[in-house]
Amino acid sequence: MRTTTLLSAGVALAMLACTSEESPTQPDVVGDPAPAALSLAAAPNSWKPRAPAPFGADIFGYGLGMAPNSAGESIVYTFGGTSDEEDLTGLSIRAYNVATDSWTGRLSRVGVFHSNGIGKIGDKLYFSGGYNEHSSTPFSSNALWAYDYSRDRMIRKADLPIFSAEGVTGVIGGKLYVLPGACNGNGWPSPGYCAVEQTRRFYRYDPATNTWVTRRRSPHYHRKGAAAVVDGKLYVAGGLGEQGSEVTDLDVYDPSTNSWRSLAPIPAGGVASGAALQGQFYVLVQRFDGTSPGHRAYAYNPATNRWKAKAAPDFWGSVTRVTLDGGSHLFTATGDRSALYTP
Repeated sequence: MRTTTLLSAGVALAMLACTSEESPTQPDVVGDPAPAALSLAAAPNSWKPRAPAPFGADIFGYGLGMAPNSAGESIVYTFGGTSDEEDLTGLSIRAYNVATDSWTGRLSRVGVFHSNGIGKIGDKLYFSGGYNEHSSTPFSSNALWAYDYSRDRMIRKADLPIFSAEGVTGVIGGKLYVLPGACNGNGWPSPGYCAVEQTRRFYRYDPATNTWVTRRRSPHYHRKGAAAVVDGKLYVAGGLGEQGSEVTDLDVYDPSTNSWRSLAPIPAGGVASGAALQGQFYVLVQRFDGTSPGHRAYAYNPATNRWKAKAAPDFWGSVTRVTLDGGSHLFTATGDRSALYTP
């Protein structure tokens, strides 16, 4: 997979002007992480291949969102994607039924890749930002979309305040929290653009009023990082920082106080994806520094402020929590591969 460096703009005017990005703050780190050794043999801590995703092996950059169907089965939806080999976006949404281990196509299309993540509110899945196809001007988006999965319909909502991509999203109290990873600087100082590429700006969207508000900035950069909501707080870990450096920081946001706190760093930083499972924050990490293994997985326990190494799949992709036979699992997919994790 390549690391996208071209930053750009979406299709509508942004709502707020960006200001210069100051250096990241450095709160005290609390606690020590557990050793980072991986064990792939222990069962039931294991991954099992599932039905191949209906994309080419070279397709990447699509996100995953989960919503149950009328029978209560977990359905995972794919959003966006692109290819190194050609200028390809506008991929149709695909739906994966965990219970039947089968994929079906949808009519709706998503014209971006590497969005700011997906969150479920009510009967819709929301996603914002992302890169448009490579030849487009502008190259990144500030659009917020709500996908009505029961009707297979895309609904445009109020634009995100900045043109951005490669971020993370969480849902708390029926509101969407978005931490973009990269902001477009090509149009600076026009509204919606940024003076520097990485961003720590943080926003909350209220679907009841269709409005965005600015929240306190995150302490660290988390471009292409991992996020999940555990016990009403947003946990964000890993990703990339300035000049593509691997980030190991773990930051947690408390909406009741509009404040961040930095906790035990993840044992290995890098491009990451995450989900909440059984009260813990699970993170899949992809490393590009030649270390072995290149794919790692960790679980963070908020009660102990400790990380524990877990079995990792033999590929890296977006991840989401699903249910199967009454139990909670993780599902990941990229290209034409997918896998299910049993904790």
